[in-house]
Amino acid sequence: MTRTFFTRSAAITVVALLAVGALAYAAWTVNGSGSGAASATSAVNLTLTPGSPSSALYPGATGDVATTIANPNPFPVHVASVGLNTAQGTNGFQVDGAHSGCNIATLAFTTQTNGGSGWDIPANGSLDIDPANSIAMGSGANDSCQGAAFTVYLTATAVSA
Repeated sequence: MTRTFFTRSAAITVVALLAVGALAYAAWTVNGSGSGAASATSAVNLTLTPGSPSSALYPGATGDVATTIANPNPFPVHVASVGLNTAQGTNGFQVDGAHSGCNIATLAFTTQTNGGSGWDIPANGSLDIDPANSIAMGSGANDSCQGAAFTVYLTATAVSA
């Protein structure tokens, strides 16, 4: 008789412990909800600086316009095109002071797209571009343009890559 009582008591104890364990598990399992915080950076404009062209202009000829595009942003940028900024200089061009008599109205710039592919500028990086035949000097250029150095004011159309 003692043995039966002890066995039933042990079985009841095991069942009771399992029930208490399940309640304890349920009591410690919790969920929650709420919010977090994030912020976005502000985009900084690209910088275009002059490079060294590989060809020289003369009346009736075309040449390259070398520039370096710098991207100070922490994300890559895709430049779709580089065009003439006609709001600066004289319709986008300027000649050095020693050649002020040069008729820069004979200069023309063709918007560049790298064959339609554009250029990818890495985050916090730069890229040198030197598109051939991007500038032309018309046949009406006067003698004052000989030996002149021209500033070509450019603008880049870009989107984040």
